[in-house]
Amino acid sequence: MKRFVFCSLIGVLSFTVIGCQDLAVENQNAPDRTLAFSRPGDVANLTKNLFTDYWESTQYCSSGALLFSTIADENSSSWANWGMRDMSSEPRIAWNNSSTYARRGAVEGPWFDSYRGISNANDALQAIIRAEEEGANNIYTREGYDINRIKAFAKMHQGLMHGTLSLLFDQAFIVDETVDIANDNVELNPYMAVNQAAIQMLQDARSIASSGDFAYTVEDDWFWGVNVTSQDMVRLINSFIARFTVQVARDEAERAAVNWNEVIGLVDSGINKDFVPVGDDDGDTEFDCLKFYGQQGTTWSRADYRTIGPADESGGYADWLSKPLNERFVFDIVTADRRIVGHPTMVDSSGTDFHYLGNNGPFPAARGPYHYSTHYHKRYEQYRLDDANGPMPHFVRTELDMYKAEALLRTGGSTNEVAQIINSTRVERGMMNPASGSDPAGSPSDGQSHLDSASLWAKLKHERRIETFQTTAGLAYYDDRGLGDLVTGTPIHFPVPGQELESRELAIYTFGGVGGSGGAPTAFRELDNDYRPR
Repeated sequence: MKRFVFCSLIGVLSFTVIGCQDLAVENQNAPDRTLAFSRPGDVANLTKNLFTDYWESTQYCSSGALLFSTIADENSSSWANWGMRDMSSEPRIAWNNSSTYARRGAVEGPWFDSYRGISNANDALQAIIRAEEEGANNIYTREGYDINRIKAFAKMHQGLMHGTLSLLFDQAFIVDETVDIANDNVELNPYMAVNQAAIQMLQDARSIASSGDFAYTVEDDWFWGVNVTSQDMVRLINSFIARFTVQVARDEAERAAVNWNEVIGLVDSGINKDFVPVGDDDGDTEFDCLKFYGQQGTTWSRADYRTIGPADESGGYADWLSKPLNERFVFDIVTADRRIVGHPTMVDSSGTDFHYLGNNGPFPAARGPYHYSTHYHKRYEQYRLDDANGPMPHFVRTELDMYKAEALLRTGGSTNEVAQIINSTRVERGMMNPASGSDPAGSPSDGQSHLDSASLWAKLKHERRIETFQTTAGLAYYDDRGLGDLVTGTPIHFPVPGQELESRELAIYTFGGVGGSGGAPTAFRELDNDYRPR
């Protein structure tokens, strides 16, 4: 029997905190756990906290939120925290998967946090199954609990955390409520199998919600300050399924092979407004690393030139790219995109989304001036200014719309509709000339561009990059990976953490580095001599 080890789950699985523990032993605590989760109120409270488990596995700094942003060249930061300096510097190196690496937590975080949440979801679902098998499910009704409301929430978050694992890791365990981790032979599965299992869990949650009539209210705070009815939940689940379906792709071929017609259906039945949890505990638990440290341009981060630079119309970005890494200093961006620069003749003016500082930034020159940038992202800055309180946009409707635009381009759909989707942000927020259905469609290999003469593909990439900036952790990384836009050598996914491998007596392995296994094979789309992206 293979061992199945969790390090951060011991408190849940055995009611003791000892550190890492081999779970292939007799579970002396099973009767206690069964007793602890025999009351509806306890099951409901356990389930309610699953959103916290999911959030910690994605949006916390300790779960790599800023790491995955910097390796996608969305944010720029050369500070060593969370592995940002190591992994966003060039030339890219392989991820250090040693269990003693000081920055290992950025990858251990999403792994162990996800499995802690999955264990909690499974405990809740197992308690409900026991109640149903024993004919005791009417106890939930008598005590005022809608059993389907609890079950749908638990199943949804079981799927969300498996989905997170499928996007980040090359392989992972699939562990639902039917698995006995003490006695079953639990094996690692490749990322695509984990992704499909996650989608099935979400579909199961959708079925429960579709047949229900319940709500999670602001007062209940299950979704942190958001009212979600059972039908809203269906739309939210469809949106996450669309994200996982698209973003699991590791390269351009896998992205092209996505069932894009299915994606269109999911988008059309997805959220019709942004999903925006609200933090109100001074960042104690309800904390978003991207909205806090990612909006601190004087100390922590700047907007990477590889994200805002393609909008430059002065030739400054082309000149920046042409220089050796250690000669890439700041330059002022000239652009028609009012989200980046606020005035057409004042390059030192701030846009609606990006604040102009004009200096190099807080990073040491010895770590590479190519980390410098004149701007930082400020769209969600109020959250930081309010001491980590306020709205934390996590799934914006624009993300879904961009999936649909991509799907239409890939399936030969209406270019007029593609242009309309692009213009909903390009014109209304960027204040630029509208795209047209008669613009050249281009191809997925086109580089990001806002220019009137650019292809629809290039404009789509620009709108997606700017509009989804720092919403969900990893989103820019997943997009760049599937579209072939990661810097050469960037890991296309991460290995099972070294601590887990050691506990299973498996060899340590890793990905990334120029010429290394699992490193991005193509260079970031740069510029032709006429300053047009390619």
